[in-house]
Amino acid sequence: MTSREISAVKTSAVINLLAGIWLFLSPWVYKAYMPHSAWNSWIVGALIVIFAAIRVSNPLTAPGLSLINFFLGIWTFASPWIYSYTSSTGRFVNSLIIGVIVLVLGAIGWTIGHRTPHPPQATT
Repeated sequence: MTSREISAVKTSAVINLLAGIWLFLSPWVYKAYMPHSAWNSWIVGALIVIFAAIRVSNPLTAPGLSLINFFLGIWTFASPWIYSYTSSTGRFVNSLIIGVIVLVLGAIGWTIGHRTPHPPQATT
């Protein structure tokens, strides 16, 4: 992996880390910390933060963690329908935006980190 690719993985992981922190804090921001859907934001947000932090600290390994964040992004995007809070506009839009950010950056981190360099051809 080139230094530019390492930088791209780190950047995508840092943004995912920030998105996870925001998702974790969002139930308090939207004053929705009592419904059961708040637990979803806390758990998924914490998982996104943990996996992104590992990718930031060690971008050369564990591209699978970016793939997990990709799926957590899909889950976050679907959460308003799963937990029936589509009528709460702020929370609804927040989940859609955070979900898209996490899934796109998870896909980027996985794609870059999953590439294996081709070994040089042996000359005879």
